[in-house]
Amino acid sequence: MAAQKSFQNAIKWSFAGIWVERLLVAVFTVVLAALLGPKDFGLIGIAWVFVTFIQMFLDQGLTAALVQKKDLQQEHLDAVFWMNLTLSLVLVSVSVALSHWWAGMNHAPKVATLISVLSLCVPIEALAIVQKSIFSRNMDFKSLSVRSTAGVFAGGLVGIAMAWAKFGVWSLVGQQITKDLVSLVLIWRLSDWRPRWEFSWSHLRELLSFSASNFIAQMGIFADIQSGTILVGLFLGPVPVGLYRLADRLMNSVIAACAASIQMVSLPEFSRLQDDEARLAESALTCIRLSSTITIPALAGLAAVSGPLMAMLGPEWLAAAVVLRILCVLGMVIIFAYFTGPLLQALGRPHLLAWLEWARTILGVAFLIVAGAMTRHSVLNRQIIAIAVAKLIPGVFVITPVFLYILMHFTKISLRRVIGSIMPSLIAATTIVLIVSGLNKGLNTFTIGPRWLFATEVTVGIIVGVPMLLLVDRQLREFVRRRFGSLRSSPRFSMFK
Repeated sequence: MAAQKSFQNAIKWSFAGIWVERLLVAVFTVVLAALLGPKDFGLIGIAWVFVTFIQMFLDQGLTAALVQKKDLQQEHLDAVFWMNLTLSLVLVSVSVALSHWWAGMNHAPKVATLISVLSLCVPIEALAIVQKSIFSRNMDFKSLSVRSTAGVFAGGLVGIAMAWAKFGVWSLVGQQITKDLVSLVLIWRLSDWRPRWEFSWSHLRELLSFSASNFIAQMGIFADIQSGTILVGLFLGPVPVGLYRLADRLMNSVIAACAASIQMVSLPEFSRLQDDEARLAESALTCIRLSSTITIPALAGLAAVSGPLMAMLGPEWLAAAVVLRILCVLGMVIIFAYFTGPLLQALGRPHLLAWLEWARTILGVAFLIVAGAMTRHSVLNRQIIAIAVAKLIPGVFVITPVFLYILMHFTKISLRRVIGSIMPSLIAATTIVLIVSGLNKGLNTFTIGPRWLFATEVTVGIIVGVPMLLLVDRQLREFVRRRFGSLRSSPRFSMFK
């Protein structure tokens, strides 16, 4: 009972923290997009994807190894910390040395300078990895939420101030560095753990035996997620990258707010239940149901309001509206593959996860290369739409079915139970799309600005979607009734009666 309460509390804090964080990310992204333009977003996208790749070599799958290991000792933590700190200094040198090569590959000379400055984020991340792993292992997502939200808030304020002062693309650099620095300071203040001046090769090797395959899987995940930005930059240039990246970032912000919080909690929870098949199956099904309950209706609503949203940012962003709709459809499908990775990690099958992730990546990259080559000399709209469709087809028809089958195989969950768990969210999503689309056609006959149109459609979507979801989802309805009942019985509420 205590373990179940701990799991629910972890989900609560992870969910609340990521909701606030992603809301801030969405607001800051929209404001910065309005102040800047697609080219600035494209340049920072090309630079950041390179720095993120370099940064991956810090983790090497060790975060998951620290969370998953049953008999974790102080020596494991010390070894990971000192290895990461030393490695980060090497990686900064590599990043700066290769920056001009990457800038030349993307025909964007300014990217080299951006990479050199953004490389400061590598040692900053190295100083935070062990603390993040400890908080995650202990399911202390309250501390992680406070840390990440404060970082996003501080970074967003700096970014907007710099953009307002006409710093251009450097405002996005300032946003990222400020975010990482504030997050680092907070996680050290919140954590009681401190490294000792000791290093144990034997303890590090114990972790590397698990983390090596997990790192290969993470490389595959990175390549799959970032392949769109990378190939758009190589084939098409900074402006298409900026348009594609904004749409992708908005879609992923919704997924992160609605599903990533549950995914974060799923690894330690699945690891705890790895020897209890029945409870593991129920936990996996709960994760699928919880993530889909809000994610699918929210993505449907985002797709429905994509037109006025992009028009509100400015005419140069209009081409991203169709891309956003396509990516929202992809997002509604791929959440069903979200928990296969944590499940395989918890069950000690990182090799299988590595094979799956790289198979997914190779298939996805092949589609993207064909799309980029076919549309290289086409108009801008056709180029970015082709890239979005190239992400959609393998994701919907190959990747998600395979990942979902593997999850069902290891947990013994039937397809009927999976479909039953997501049916209420599908009904709510369909209702939102129909109502908002009809409203859009009706309001287009009047002279109404994009801001008012966007605000009206969002308001109507929420007013229609939430009651519909409560109407068709009995479990959600009972949960709300219990929460409301406990609130009414609390002393604070009774004061206002």
